[in-house]
Amino acid sequence: MRAEWIGRALAAATALGAAGAEAQESAADFYRGKVMKIVVGFPPGGGFDLYARVLAEHLPRFIPGAPKIAVENMPGAATARAAAHVFKIAPQDGTVLGLFHHGLLADQALATKPDEFDVVKFNWIGRMATRLNVGVTSRASGVKTIDDARKTPVVMGATAPTATSAMVPRAVNKATGAMFNPVLGYQGSADMTLAMERGEIGGFATAAWRDLSRDRAEWVKSGAVSVVFQISTKGAPDLPGVPTLPELAANDDDRPMLELLARTEDMGRAFPVGPRVPADRVALLREAFAKMMADPDFLKEAARLDFEIDFMRGEALQSFVATVGGLAPEQRARIREILMPPARP
Repeated sequence: MRAEWIGRALAAATALGAAGAEAQESAADFYRGKVMKIVVGFPPGGGFDLYARVLAEHLPRFIPGAPKIAVENMPGAATARAAAHVFKIAPQDGTVLGLFHHGLLADQALATKPDEFDVVKFNWIGRMATRLNVGVTSRASGVKTIDDARKTPVVMGATAPTATSAMVPRAVNKATGAMFNPVLGYQGSADMTLAMERGEIGGFATAAWRDLSRDRAEWVKSGAVSVVFQISTKGAPDLPGVPTLPELAANDDDRPMLELLARTEDMGRAFPVGPRVPADRVALLREAFAKMMADPDFLKEAARLDFEIDFMRGEALQSFVATVGGLAPEQRARIREILMPPARP
């Protein structure tokens, strides 16, 4: 009886092993001859679009079967249109990746967009890069630090009421007692940089640190501008002493708000596939993505294009994104009230 039981157990184990090997082989063979797609929520020509096109060029070398990858631009609704497409319309077979604005993370947490997708339920494949934004003030503003901003009001350029450029100053004001005054209507960071040069504003919250330190290095060195805070959960090595948003929290009530805004920016250029893609294909794509990110040819081209590279594996990214669901309803309501005050009549 014992020998018969052992024989059955060994047969079952052999069958399971064969099934696992067959499933792995099936996932590897699936992509042979396929044409994959990256749905980008931005128009052609911008930074996100360029990252997607470089991915489309290099990733196929690391996917068994070497499929081709095409890029499809699908702008609209601050990239929510593209996200909804990948989430519920595109094939759920691992042939369609997406690239959306990282602000969708905060939008979902604060329920500012229609419920057409769930950022947490995407299968995240990997992050190519972050783009560290910092809060800057001009010498003319008289403010160099958060302590200064508690004593001296500063007009801060911003784009729209629910944009990072407006929400971050409101959050910092609440957490620290600073007196940043967001003024809306600017088109973007380039527009706000010119406005700061003209003296129209005293600063803005979304200066790209890499661009500023490279293209306007003399501003920082001479003190023409000061970096007041970093919109990130971890400080940049070349910004010692400049606080990240979470470090500005004086209490546990404000910390979730600041962490949400910082985490949103840390999301960066991250690529998911749909929520119902089979697990073996998700694992295959994550591994291919990781190999590409360490590939010398890819890194050489990234350096030529002056890409900001900050790789995060898909498994870690999945956990990272999941924290967006950690806000209790009362926290969400409080943060919405602070970051998105009702319009004035």
